[in-house]
Amino acid sequence: MKKSVLLICTALGALAFLTTKSQADWTRSNGPWSSTVMDILANGPDLFAATRGGGVFLSTDNGSSWIPLDNGFTNPYVNSLGVSGTSLFAGTTTVYGGIGGGIFRSTDNGATWTLASSGLTNSSVNSIAVSGSNLFAGTDTLNGNGGVFLSTNNGDNWTRVSDGLPLDHVLALVINGTSIFAGTSSSGVYLSTDNGGSWNAVNNGLTDLTIAALAASGNDIFAGTNGGVFLSTDNGSTWSQVNSGLTSLFIHSLGVSGTNLFVGTEDGVFLTTDNGTSWAHVSSGLTNKYIFSLEASGSELFAGTWGSGVFRTSDSGENWTLASTGMTGGDIRSFAIDDEHFFVGTGGGGVFLSTDSGANWDNVGLINEFVYSMAARPDGKGGVSFFAGTMGDGVFRSTDNGATWVSATAGITVPLIWSMAVIPNGKQMDIFAGSWGGGVFFSTDDGNSWTAGGIIQGAPLIASFAYNDNYIFTASWSSGVFRSSDRGLSWNSVNAGITNTFVNALWINGNDLFAGTLGGVFRSTDDGNTWVSANGGLSSSSIYAFIDSDTNLFAGAGSSNVEPGGVYLSTDLASNWNSVSPGLTNTNIRCFAINNANLFTGTYSGGLWQRPLSEMIGGPSPTPTPTATPTPSATPTTTPTVTPSATPTATPTPSVTPSPTPTPTSTPTPTPTATPTSTPRHTPTPRPRPVPRPRPTPPR
Repeated sequence: MKKSVLLICTALGALAFLTTKSQADWTRSNGPWSSTVMDILANGPDLFAATRGGGVFLSTDNGSSWIPLDNGFTNPYVNSLGVSGTSLFAGTTTVYGGIGGGIFRSTDNGATWTLASSGLTNSSVNSIAVSGSNLFAGTDTLNGNGGVFLSTNNGDNWTRVSDGLPLDHVLALVINGTSIFAGTSSSGVYLSTDNGGSWNAVNNGLTDLTIAALAASGNDIFAGTNGGVFLSTDNGSTWSQVNSGLTSLFIHSLGVSGTNLFVGTEDGVFLTTDNGTSWAHVSSGLTNKYIFSLEASGSELFAGTWGSGVFRTSDSGENWTLASTGMTGGDIRSFAIDDEHFFVGTGGGGVFLSTDSGANWDNVGLINEFVYSMAARPDGKGGVSFFAGTMGDGVFRSTDNGATWVSATAGITVPLIWSMAVIPNGKQMDIFAGSWGGGVFFSTDDGNSWTAGGIIQGAPLIASFAYNDNYIFTASWSSGVFRSSDRGLSWNSVNAGITNTFVNALWINGNDLFAGTLGGVFRSTDDGNTWVSANGGLSSSSIYAFIDSDTNLFAGAGSSNVEPGGVYLSTDLASNWNSVSPGLTNTNIRCFAINNANLFTGTYSGGLWQRPLSEMIGGPSPTPTPTATPTPSATPTTTPTVTPSATPTATPTPSVTPSPTPTPTSTPTPTPTATPTSTPRHTPTPRPRPVPRPRPTPPR
């Protein structure tokens, strides 16, 4: 029999109890979580923000409020912005397998968009630069078809101008007079003085060749790298390191305002007024210090963060205020709940708490904002310990309903926690944590200490847990499903019949075990000994979440421009599926929750959504009654926490930022990093960007 606790979550599924009023189709359940802002562009009185998953937003009141400009976008994962005359351009990222992306153009201030990518042979656009009537785009490289592209007719057509460039991603572009500089992900800086006709490396003095940002100030060129800031005063011929005062050397953005130069790092914003000779930390008021973009507009400076939207300062960074009203995207990754406290863990914004069934939320953040897994562990005496699994800092615990959090990581040797589960052991409640690179850890003493479980061969990332009376199951990227009969001390592979071993989610309903993979759904009726495909009616093959209501099974899928993603329902235990996604404007599903008569879903960069169960399955829906003590139930897997919306990045590397949520293709072939280090560098968008220590996101 399957067991459950107050809240049950799988790698991307969760069961939560909260009340809401009924509504038609899916509607957004707004909270204070916000979008990840990849780029900010000031154009006269207007501000535009490029977001990961939410498209482009516009502010006409200096950042006080924002409205979405997504009409015409077929890919809302926007990396870069540019303006040429009356045309606005947005460079988007490719999704899994190199599908999608490209450049979109608007001639009506962002009200509508059309694809303007003719001639682009690589459609993951990281940077845009304008020089007169010439428009340049820096892209990823794939099979040698990326680099820099030029349009001389307002984006109608593009020509590849990459002679001399290495086979490397172009992350940054800056134009200074007749000189065009291109920053690459591992080959340093390249210079063209003939409109992109030819390029030459200009790396003399650069000790770090990962160039995430470039800026021009007068005759000076600045490069932001994984090793700090470098300055060239001779058009790139030589570079010198200018890091005095910087407490973080991972530079993600540069911004120029008059004679002031600002850098955005994983530790906030720094300012220099003397060309980098010295830097001052100017981050008071920044509640999220991972700064991915900077833009000056008049006397104001705007900073785009990973997961918390935009901050604004009018005093050169001495004081910052949040300016994200209307940016309701948000990466919803995990849940934990008891009778009165509902927690949401986000990818970039930390932890949020509601004590009124989701009507209002407060940020009860952690030092690490990437919370991909949470758990609620009843102590049997009326109290509950809440756990948050983070990317880079291990596990945190709160015994006072989120008022304070303390590190609870003793014994965890790899602090990248992607999944958690609370599993009964007689009268005791054990906690299991799945990591990236360290296998499974478990605690029998409320997280005070952790023990490494048995070795799971070939499983770089533990994405989900499930259990029944006889076994504990784990899902892994690249190595499929594993099973333990001794509570995690040893594990055996159980993949017979599974044809895609990138497994994101597990779910148990009665005697049936389900696996959500990048190749669809598989079902086992013999505890994983054998599996069969169960994809009838599914038009999306990348499955990230499950939840059930009695025998009604829901699956959450990721989206791309070849697959719709969204929510699917099966009333016959996965023999047949039907889409139940009307109203969802973001169909990259990452987690589920059921509350009485409503189904909730968390999306990748699209926020939290809800819909009445009765609209999908008809009749009254079951009303779970949470208790302080776990009881057997017919409902899902065993983890009272939700695991990260993990989905393998196409090729994560320890020195790039988390790969955003993968938008699956019909034949994904990701290869997650097998050996992350204690200071991982992942990447927030499929483009490689240097990223801060605690910032990974498999997000896809």
